[in-house]
Amino acid sequence: MKTLGLVAFLGALLAAAQAQASVRITIDLSTQRLTAVNGSGETVVWKISSGRPGYETPTGHYSVMRMEADHHSDEYEQAPMPYAIFFSPRGLAIHGTFERGLGSPRSHGCVRLAVGNAQRLFEWVEQQGGASIDIIGSGRAAAAYRPPREERPRPSRRSRASDGFYELPLDDAARY
Repeated sequence: MKTLGLVAFLGALLAAAQAQASVRITIDLSTQRLTAVNGSGETVVWKISSGRPGYETPTGHYSVMRMEADHHSDEYEQAPMPYAIFFSPRGLAIHGTFERGLGSPRSHGCVRLAVGNAQRLFEWVEQQGGASIDIIGSGRAAAAYRPPREERPRPSRRSRASDGFYELPLDDAARY
């Protein structure tokens, strides 16, 4: 009987150690930031873009459902979703993007990261056997947020007519 109890205790201890080794991801929709902590305690904080109005990213507690390093959207014109970490049965994922404008809600519900950051997160989750994902806050607050001047993108000169006309770059980041 003591042996059975010892085996059960060691099994529970091993399961707890494995659970602690996984990555903890917190996504704050209000600040448009993702914080990830790996099993060794290394922490990163990155800008994200979550779901825009009408396509809000749902809050709640999630776990990884599946991962695909080279996924393309079936819903949105085969849009690239590199290093996709799927967390919702609706097909929502944390994934890389080549689009600009991270830091404000622009997606169809997914959580976008810079591709290099998405790759790093993907590798952590893959190496450490999973992740817990907590999504908190409100994307509506983020949509109303105006970043400090030093974080705002500068206009680029697309054409300079004699009247000094300048135009902001076209941004179709809302495609997916």
